[in-house]
This record gives sequence, C-alpha cells and structure tokens, in this order.
Amino acid sequence: MTRIAVSTLVLVALVAGVGAYVLTGSFLGSMTPIGWGWVTLLVVALIDLLLALRIRSAIDDGGVGQDRSQMHPLTIARSAALGQASAVLGSAAVGLGAGFSLYFLPRLGELAVAGDELPASVAVLVSGALLVGAGLFLESACETPPSDEDAGGLAQPT
Repeated sequence: MTRIAVSTLVLVALVAGVGAYVLTGSFLGSMTPIGWGWVTLLVVALIDLLLALRIRSAIDDGGVGQDRSQMHPLTIARSAALGQASAVLGSAAVGLGAGFSLYFLPRLGELAVAGDELPASVAVLVSGALLVGAGLFLESACETPPSDEDAGGLAQPT
C-alpha cells in the first residue's frame, strides 16, 4: 500500500473550501447550524492516535504475527487504510472550516449568523487539522520496519 500523497490532501481541502465558501453564500438562509459535529472529528483523531501507539508498540516489541497474543498483520493493514481515510476526511473538514471561516469573518458586522457560526467554523478547521495529523501518524505507524537486507547489511547485531 502506498502512502497517501500530500497533494491529494491539499486538493481535497481546496475543493471543499471553495465549495463551502460558494455554497454558503448561495444557501445561507436554508443551512442548518454547524453545531457540535466537530467533536466527532476529535473522537476519531483520538482513536487513530491510540491505535497508532498500540501498533507502534506491537511492532517494536515483535508482537506482530498469527498467534492469538499477537497483532495480526491484516489488522495493521486495515489500520493503515483507516489512517488514510481519516487524513482525507480531516482534509475535507479543514477545507470546510476554512471556507466557512473565510465567508463569515468579513461579514461579522453585517450578518448576525456570522458571529454565531464563526467559532464552530474555526473548531471544524482545527479538529480537521488534528484528524489529518492523527491519520498520517496512524498510517506511518503501520509501516513495516526495514529488514537487515534492506539496510544494505549495515544493521548492528543484537
């Protein structure tokens, strides 16, 4: 499995941001409030972080294998896919939060809803950025360490 490209994450955030900005201007009267949905992003980021720490510990301790007491390699591969999906979801949230914030910030004096929605927009932006970081950390924690042959035979004996 190849690592997710940073350019992909930037493109997702850019498309979501432009879409949020344009569509907010068109549908502001019929939109529901942003609310507390950003908390879900923080919960997923916390789960990604804890899973990454558990996987990294299992890899470092040699606890990866087919035994019941070990972490199955397929679980680690699925976790890498979860990390990539979390990073994409987080970048979409960053784009949405940025688009909403850029729309509401200059209109604080003229729109009453701007003052109500700006803090939630910034919260979506920040929680999305945390989810991107947690997803990329989970993806990197699932990488297999290089073997002695991959290091060119320069590994130190233990």
